[in-house]
Amino acid sequence: MLPPKQHKAYCDFYDAVRDQEHLDERTVAIVGLTAAISRECTP
Repeated sequence: MLPPKQHKAYCDFYDAVRDQEHLDERTVAIVGLTAAISRECTP
């Protein structure tokens, strides 16, 4: 698990790129998979 400060920064980043207003659907999916893998979750 990340320390609280890093976890907040990570969540802020993920929330910023999660919506599809600025990124295409494929990029959003890649970010989501990367987030799951980095948190040691099985996508």
